[in-house]
Amino acid sequence: MPTRPPHYRRVADDIEQKIRSGEYRPGHQLPSVSQIGEIYNVARSTAYRAVKELHDRNLVYGQQGQGVFVAEAE
Repeated sequence: MPTRPPHYRRVADDIEQKIRSGEYRPGHQLPSVSQIGEIYNVARSTAYRAVKELHDRNLVYGQQGQGVFVAEAE
């Protein structure tokens, strides 16, 4: 039986799909970590890990005090 990916990875994968489909365009501000937690019904720490995963995939970048934004496509 295949194991399900961790919650943070499923959240990151869903947001990545929204970026790739054009729902979230380059420069678009992502919801806050708290909002992501509410949208996906996960803990704030899980939402934070999902955003970190998106950073690691070079899909988003953070601006101190302003939020997290979709990066330009590479």
